[in-house]
Amino acid sequence: MLKVAVRSKLAVAAIAAATLLSATSVVRAENGALRVGGSTTLVPVVANAAMAFMDSFKSWQRADAALPDTQLVIYVTGGGSGFGIKSAINGTLDIGMASRELKDSEKDALGVHQAYLVGKDAVAIAVQVDNPLAKLKQNLTSDELRKIFSGEYRTYRDINGSLPAQEIVLLVRDAGAGSAEILQDKIMGKAQVAPNALQMPSQGALLKKLESNPNAIAYISAGLGGESGHLVTFALNGVEPSHPTW
Repeated sequence: MLKVAVRSKLAVAAIAAATLLSATSVVRAENGALRVGGSTTLVPVVANAAMAFMDSFKSWQRADAALPDTQLVIYVTGGGSGFGIKSAINGTLDIGMASRELKDSEKDALGVHQAYLVGKDAVAIAVQVDNPLAKLKQNLTSDELRKIFSGEYRTYRDINGSLPAQEIVLLVRDAGAGSAEILQDKIMGKAQVAPNALQMPSQGALLKKLESNPNAIAYISAGLGGESGHLVTFALNGVEPSHPTW
């Protein structure tokens, strides 16, 4: 197994991810496999970068003459930011991916591991283009979001009296996801997400579900939401989820 003193913190660009994956000169290889996992926000771009890296070099020695002449294999999996950090700490993964800030306790536990910020993304609140909120609002407040995701607002009419009494379908990530932790910390506070919220295993799964359900609302990667032609994203407290505001 490759032993790598590296842990990625956030990656949203293929070039940056490829640079990270190539920065593994301090390794000890036995079977030639490098295991990367964690944030599902990062999985698509890191997986693409890993494929490009393997196609380019074939063996570790071709990537770096100091490395063994063994087949170059990189496994990329999801599991969420929490999983990525914990697995980097306990050695299950060589590189952990996280799409949130590290906690002080995690920094301490990582020891000799290094964290590299290689990109930034924002968490955006989004709905499908045919959602009742899409034409009425361009901005949501923290208080409105707290009432929506806690279940205090159950229908769209609860948000605004002019909207239909359609049930609000909540789409959320699992508790270990970086975006879920951000929502809890920045918006929910002591309030809990409604128990009837539909939990999605990845950003990709959440995107597909959100695009197909006009009654749903979710928090999602601003990059994914902005690239979709089927979604509308909202400003939060007057701040747009766009690059200049990250």
